[in-house]
Amino acid sequence: MLQQQQQLQHFLDSALQSPGIKSSEPAGPPNSGPICSSPLDRAIDRHPLTVAPETPIAEVLALMNPMHVSCQLCSEKQNALKSAAKRSCVLVVEDNRPIGIFTERDIIVKLTTVAACAVGLTIADVMTRELITLKQSESPDIFTALFALRQHQIRHLPVVDEDSRLLGIITREAIHEALQPVNLLTNLRCAADVMTHQVISAPKTASALDLAQLMVKHRVSSVVIVQEQIQHPDGAMAPTQNYEIPIGIVTERDIVKFHALELNLSEISATEAMGAPLFCISPADSLWSVHQSMQRHSVRRLVVVGSQGELLGLVSETSLPQVFNQSEVYGTIELLQQAVDERAAQLQRANELLQQEILERQRAQEALRQAHDDLKKQVEERTAQLLESNELLRRDIIKRQRVEEVLRRKQSCLKNQAQQLEQTVRKLQQTQTQLVQTEKMSSLGQMIAGIAHEINNPVNFIYGNLSHASHYIKELIQLLELYQQHYPEPVSEIQKAAADIEVDFLVEDLSKIVSSMQVGTERIRQIVVSMRNFSRSDQSHIKLVDIHEGLESTLLILQHRLKAYGGHPSIHIIKEYGNLPQIECCAGQINQVFMNIIGNAIDALDEEIHTGKWATKNGKNSPPSNPSSPLTFPTIKIRTEVVGSDFVAIRISDNGRGIPEEIRRQLFDPFFTTKPVGKGTGLGLSISYHLVVEQHGGRLDCISQAGQGTEFAIEIPIVSCH
Repeated sequence: MLQQQQQLQHFLDSALQSPGIKSSEPAGPPNSGPICSSPLDRAIDRHPLTVAPETPIAEVLALMNPMHVSCQLCSEKQNALKSAAKRSCVLVVEDNRPIGIFTERDIIVKLTTVAACAVGLTIADVMTRELITLKQSESPDIFTALFALRQHQIRHLPVVDEDSRLLGIITREAIHEALQPVNLLTNLRCAADVMTHQVISAPKTASALDLAQLMVKHRVSSVVIVQEQIQHPDGAMAPTQNYEIPIGIVTERDIVKFHALELNLSEISATEAMGAPLFCISPADSLWSVHQSMQRHSVRRLVVVGSQGELLGLVSETSLPQVFNQSEVYGTIELLQQAVDERAAQLQRANELLQQEILERQRAQEALRQAHDDLKKQVEERTAQLLESNELLRRDIIKRQRVEEVLRRKQSCLKNQAQQLEQTVRKLQQTQTQLVQTEKMSSLGQMIAGIAHEINNPVNFIYGNLSHASHYIKELIQLLELYQQHYPEPVSEIQKAAADIEVDFLVEDLSKIVSSMQVGTERIRQIVVSMRNFSRSDQSHIKLVDIHEGLESTLLILQHRLKAYGGHPSIHIIKEYGNLPQIECCAGQINQVFMNIIGNAIDALDEEIHTGKWATKNGKNSPPSNPSSPLTFPTIKIRTEVVGSDFVAIRISDNGRGIPEEIRRQLFDPFFTTKPVGKGTGLGLSISYHLVVEQHGGRLDCISQAGQGTEFAIEIPIVSCH
């Protein structure tokens, strides 16, 4: 649109600068008269086709048929287009006064069957009697006739004198020929602006009778013959597109021609009836080129097609008069001339104001020059003073820069010292915390070792005597059986005593009691061994250690937190131990890491249990029969494996609520904890990270997402690097 406006502006500028338009004279196109003298007389066809009311229809069709009528209907020589327009209607006159009209449209509407032509009808039976005429005295110019054609939606306008006698006929084609296409906008407007989008089309298999019925139904003067073309797109997901490709056009005149030849319209196919060749244009073609194409090919309609050759619309000759209109050109030029005059007046006023402003500026420049001379003297004096002050200021700045440099160096040194001091304090805090924790673990280990030693002595005494007691009881039972065998009928006192003490039950239950005592003492011995293994008070340095033994000892110590009690369900342990070699490490430190991580997992599951996620009746629940099924109960899974050939991995995971990302980034920071005050120090994971990574050269990672549980992955080298 911007490009078209620029073209229009350039075109109008050129028109205004041409010799035919001057600022002191009315605007008007070159080589043309005033607008009031429009050529109405040249638009009137003085020799239209006229017939009497009693003329048979067959004769009228013969007159209108171009194959039977010569183009020399008058003494003047006319071109083929005028001749075609002349044959498009017949005026019915009586006493040289028009009483009706018969057009090509009437032929289509009233005579669409062959049987109608066979009836002996006259033109008075089928003519249109509501005749619209134009008196020549009432039409000052050609635009009155054009307005009447548009207002009444007709294509033929008879012209009469004061006595209603026929003078001639005006058609749209005649007006178009009289005016000539001089519209300034035609080169900037395109066919898409005036084309008819609602085009009636038909396949090439349709008959001429079908086409005539379509013209009657839709009140159109032509039907475009098309064939369907299917385009398959390149992409598999793109839809298939169908196009109607125009191959010909059939007009009212073609139907009239077949009527005149007395042919059966139902037996004539569309391909036989359509005109050839078909003249097509692009929607981007200018209206001037459209007009020239119609003149060159002597046609009244052009088909508008797209880039694929598909049917887009139709441009007829009746669409062009409203564009090729001289009045629009003259009106545009007059408006432009008025705009130029107004602009010239504005420029004249602006020029006068500019002259006054120039005089004022000259006076101001003179005053400014005088002020400049005075200011120059003052500036020279002031400059000398400023140079002296500037030198003093420069010396002061140099001194300050030296002082600032010294201060900057000292500040940098102090900053480095502060950073080193901060790092030292942090290390001291960590070391102090580690020492406190180590001392606690050492004291705990010594206490556990002492308790284990004290318990081990009486347990060993009981465990050692149980075997002898069991042997003695078996011998007494054998002796009792011998007595019962040899003395089946003892005295009444023995029988009464045997019944009171229930000898048979006593013999059976005594064996069970001895077995239970052996199981209990064995259990106590295992607990003592686990306490010794966990404390490792005698193994503070690096030795070959069985990781599975440390895990079992830790679980045994934490067994009381894993059991069910009250409404608290039990926490299930899933062990997936791999075939691990013994590794070189400090067993006490590694056990401490296991204790911290498993204890945190139990705390996380306890929080979920308190929220009611795994609430069960009386705290009882049981693991599913299929270990691979989704865990619907609190569970801790311990999996061990060899990673590569240098590391052993211990993965401890739970099915709790998981750890958000913002908390997971701070897990191993000292004193960071999410537990309430009094329930956590924030040192467990920090010390564990120190023991695994710094003391043993391993790796400790946390893999967790909110709502998907947490896993701690511990990797310890098989061979110690320290």
